[in-house]
Formats: sequence, C-alpha cells, structure tokens
Amino acid sequence: MAELARRGRPPRITRDDIAAAVLEVGFAQLTFAAVRERLSVGESTLYRHAPDRDELVRIGLDRALAEVSWPKLEGPWRPMLESYGHAAWRTLAKYPGSATEVARGIIPASMVTLFDSVCAALVAAGFTPEHAVLAGDLVFDLATDNRRGVEQLDALVPGTGPKREQLSGHWPEQPFAGHSAVRESVRAVILAEPFAWFSTKLQVVLSGIESSLGPAARV
Repeated sequence: MAELARRGRPPRITRDDIAAAVLEVGFAQLTFAAVRERLSVGESTLYRHAPDRDELVRIGLDRALAEVSWPKLEGPWRPMLESYGHAAWRTLAKYPGSATEVARGIIPASMVTLFDSVCAALVAAGFTPEHAVLAGDLVFDLATDNRRGVEQLDALVPGTGPKREQLSGHWPEQPFAGHSAVRESVRAVILAEPFAWFSTKLQVVLSGIESSLGPAARV
C-alpha cells in the first residue's frame, strides 16, 4: 500500500509551474539554476521535465504564445496578415530575449500550429499553398529578425551590442559629397521608435506579397 501511495503522488512541479518560472526569470537571463531556484526544486526534478535549456525555452514560449489574444483569421488577407505581424512583434517585445531564441531555431509546437493556421487562412483567401507559406514566412521572419535586432542593439540580451544612442554617434568621416543626407536618415532610423520602423518595413513586404504572391497577382 505504501508503494502504491508513493506511485500516486503528484509530481512536485508541473509544466505550467516551469513555464511561469521561465517567464519570471526571463529569456535573456534564463539558466537551469535560475529556474530551479525559482521553483525550489533539485536538478534531477527539473531534468525530468526539461532535459536541457532549449526545452525550458520552448516551455516558456508555449506559455507566452498561449497568453496572447491573437487576431481572428478572417476578412481580407492583407489586414489579417498585417495584424498577425504586429501581434508577433509585440509578443516578442513583451519577453526580451525571446526573439533571439526563436531566431536560433528554438520553435515550440504552439508556434508551428500558429504558423500553420495563418497559412491555411491565406490559402482560404486564394493563395496557393506555396505562396501562403512564403508570405507567412516573410512576415514572421521580419518580426523575429527585427525584434532580435532591437534586443541586440539595446543590449537587452547580455553580451550583445551597444546602446542605439552610442551607435548613432560613432560614424567615420564621410568624404563623399551627397552622403550627409543619407547619414542623417540612417541616424534617424537607429533612433526611431522600433515598432514604427517595423511597421514601415512590414508595409513594403505586404505590398511585395500582394504584387507577386497574392491571389490578384495570378489573374
């Protein structure tokens, strides 16, 4: 009976416990030791649920994505895809370090399901399956790469780039005529509000999708 009682005991921690601890620690500072300390468990207990740090990242990302109120997959394809690009960017921005993790290929199952759903909605809107996947990949890649750049430029991830204010002031002398206006534009981009610059780039990508991949492009 004692043996049965031991077998029936619930685990000391659950996946939800781990996910909450990961988000509390933060992706940028994520270590096994930090999560164990947060949960007050031993190394072997945590290893039973997550054999390595990458799995901790996946668990945390699954929780982060589940907490998002994603836009509805309906209506005209362009505003729908734009809204998903915005939502993806803002989600990654909410959790510093998450874009760097996704960019190195740590993709949780929920992110794959989300991407599949968006692409299926594009097919329903008239895209071919290949064009739907390419369009979705362009938008989600843009959101991830842009946020990763922000994380590194603002040193949100330990050991990465300088502050944007410092970068904007370190320019070599420019001997060529007509380059001063370009320099000022580049400096303005570096100092711009990150989401506004992402939104501008997204419009260019969406226009390219519309002209080369969208349903009207095949007519």
